[in-house]
Amino acid sequence: MFYWFAYSCIWLFSQIFFPITVLGRNNLPRSGKVILASNHVSNLDPLILGLTFRRRISYLAKDTLFKNKIFAWILYHVSAFPIKRNTSDFGALRESLRRLEHGSLVVFPEGTRKSNEPQQGIGFLAVKSKVPVIPAYISGSDQAMPAGAKWPKRAPVKVIFGEPVYFSGSSKDYEQISASLMQQIESLKLS
Repeated sequence: MFYWFAYSCIWLFSQIFFPITVLGRNNLPRSGKVILASNHVSNLDPLILGLTFRRRISYLAKDTLFKNKIFAWILYHVSAFPIKRNTSDFGALRESLRRLEHGSLVVFPEGTRKSNEPQQGIGFLAVKSKVPVIPAYISGSDQAMPAGAKWPKRAPVKVIFGEPVYFSGSSKDYEQISASLMQQIESLKLS
């Protein structure tokens, strides 16, 4: 219940500060398991993807966000769970696979904002989960809330969803799969 309350509040907030245009919504399944893999340029990006997906979805979030007990409670209740960045966090990968057995997951292959270096974790999840991966490209969120900003300013945001990609029969070269996904995400900005 809290998830949908938060969704409604964030939707209203987005209408004021960062109105969202969506292209390729027909590529989003109405049901079933899926990974949304997106570029990451602003702290607003998880919120934006949640609003555009219109289904309950889980989120990987950097573990430092869970240090504040109140904020951690909110994150857990909107289906976020922690991952340790710059390490091989096998616990977070196992939790990701567990959540993908029952639903969907947002992953930022770069692991952090504006890194442009994909992490191998998305390749691992794509192969092991055998669920489709939908590439997404977000533009404008970095103008709505630039790095270091405490509060958003009004700026339009656009999200482009690509066609689902399947890696279930792929090799286990997770680095190559991650790089391929990043290329597909980047190619969407030309749409």
